[in-house]
Order: sequence, then C-alpha cells, then structure tokens
Amino acid sequence: MYKILVVDDDMQMLELISQLLEREGYDVQTAESAEDALVMVHRQVPDLLILDAVLPGVDGLALCRQLRRNPKVKDCPILFITGHDSPYSVTDALAAGGDDYILKPFAVRELMARLRAHLRRNAEPEASTVLPRVQFFKIGRTVLVDGREVELTQVEYELLHYLCSAPTKLHSTQDLLMNVWQYPPDTGDAALVRNHVRNLRRKLELTPERPEIIQSRHGRGYTIRAHVEFVNEPQPRFA
Repeated sequence: MYKILVVDDDMQMLELISQLLEREGYDVQTAESAEDALVMVHRQVPDLLILDAVLPGVDGLALCRQLRRNPKVKDCPILFITGHDSPYSVTDALAAGGDDYILKPFAVRELMARLRAHLRRNAEPEASTVLPRVQFFKIGRTVLVDGREVELTQVEYELLHYLCSAPTKLHSTQDLLMNVWQYPPDTGDAALVRNHVRNLRRKLELTPERPEIIQSRHGRGYTIRAHVEFVNEPQPRFA
C-alpha cells in the first residue's frame, strides 16, 4: 500500500483529499505545517507528497527544497496543489523541486491520474530488472542501443555522452548548456536542450512518447536509465 503525506493548513482540504485517497486504497498521513511534515518524514518516508504552496511559517516551496536535500526523499514525487490566488506560479513550484502542479478547485479524476502516474514512474526503476543497453565506441563515435546502431549528429552524440557519463545523476538544463554547449553560467536557451533531447529520444527510444532511456524530472533535469558501456575509451570525467 502506497503511503501518501498531504501537507495543507486548510483542514477542510486535508479532510477532502484524505477521504479521496483512502477511498482509492492509499495509506494517508496529514500535516498542517512544514515543521510537522518534516517530523513525519523523519519517522516514516512516504511514497509521494502532496503540498500546498502556501503554508504558515515555512511555505511549501521552502519545504520542498528542504526535502530535496534529504537523501531519503530526494527522489520522492512531490505534487503541489494550491489556489488561483497563490503568489507562486507553476514555474516557481517546479524550480523548487516539485514534480507536478494542480490548481484548486481540481477534478478528482485528474488528481488521481497524475498521482498514479508519478507513483508508477517512481517505482519503475526498482520493478524492472531489464534495462536498455547503451554502448559507446570511440572508433567512429558509434553508439549502439541494445545492439542497434544509432546515427547521431555531433551535438546529439556529445549530449548523450555527457548524460551517460553519470547515468544516475540529474542533469539540469543549465548544467547541460554549460558543459555540452559551453555557454557561460545563466545563459543559453532551455528550448535548445529540450529540442535536442526530443530528437535523441526519437532515435534512441522504441516508444519516444514514453521514454525509457532519457527520463526527465520536472523542474530538476534529465537522467539516464540504462546500462552504459564505454568501449575502448576511459570512463569520461566531466566537470
């Protein structure tokens, strides 16, 4: 049974969300403040958190940033739910480390669909024992995916090579712009990264709309889920 922690200072909203989740079979815990939530996370790590962006004292965005610094919950899905009058935008929530953002009032079906999607995606790396295999060959800058040769442009090759140099790391857009395109800090266009990642997925993935190899975490970056092998070249070391 999945454990969900809901953090909101509105008691009626807490009760409503708790009833909805419990009806779906989830184990639900609630907290009315960031401080209470941190205590509860310390006692028991949830499978997913639902946060209100606006909380008394430490707000939801600051709480999210604290949670992302905790190794036990740094990869736990965090879904923000907040009102239309919130001073924070979806961009603010995702930049703080959130995975999703829903405005109140919300449709129950939409909330449940997004919640299930995040739980399923977060569980997939542990549930699956067969990962794609990505091989880099120094000669000819050749890339094989499960034995299938993939033709890449120079930029695509360099981007994939950099991502695969630390396959379990989350590479932010700024990190990629600096280390692949050599842009100075806080410059470059995020759309450039998105477009090249989309092109890579079309060439690497069997189902590009449901990528298995290049996975993204909203507002945090991209990571590689594959067995990576560098043939006839040393393991790369990027800054």
